[in-house]
Amino acid sequence: MSDVHEGKSPLPQKPAARDKTRDRRFVRTEKAIRDAFLRLIEEQDFHKITVTAIAREADIDRKTFYLHYETVDAVADAIVREKAETFVRLLREGSFFDRNTVDVTDLFFSLSAGPAPDLLRTRKMYKHITAEEMLEKIEAALTEALIEEDRLDLTHARPYVSYCVSFFVAGLFAIYRRWLASDSAISLDEISAVANIAASSGVNGLRQSISLEPGVAGSSEVGEE
Repeated sequence: MSDVHEGKSPLPQKPAARDKTRDRRFVRTEKAIRDAFLRLIEEQDFHKITVTAIAREADIDRKTFYLHYETVDAVADAIVREKAETFVRLLREGSFFDRNTVDVTDLFFSLSAGPAPDLLRTRKMYKHITAEEMLEKIEAALTEALIEEDRLDLTHARPYVSYCVSFFVAGLFAIYRRWLASDSAISLDEISAVANIAASSGVNGLRQSISLEPGVAGSSEVGEE
């Protein structure tokens, strides 16, 4: 006999279904908070933005805000991390991970033209979120992606893969940071080629190749020879 005929109420929603609904609601609320922050940063200085203002702009209460973020700074950090992860995802979808190579020129040009214009779209945001913070988040996300994809063909080096990839990526980003912070006449093509040699062949490779005239420092892909 059915539950209805026995006068029983309908069966409650299954926990899994409730969890999925709750998860979707949670994600939507976090996005509303981040969007509210970005709208506010267009209108006022970062240090003037309050939890109350964000909650009001996102049409939530303060209690709901604190279920997602502890501070206004945490919201900003989440936005930077999200942009960094999106940047690396776009690299994965493009040519950067093709043919078991790492296209250093593609990486450097993407760093120069990619996340900054979108994220740092106002001077006020730029004053709070520095290029260095953005690079740190991208470096961490890219390191994890390269380990997962094993695009440096280091499977044989386990359990040292994570250390080797971290060293490789840190070196590339150190060169890029140095170039970005300097007032050098060296072009992005040239510095990416040098970075490729340093990453793939180390100091010995630089000794053999760096004596070449600027602009002929070699290919800028790491991986296959």
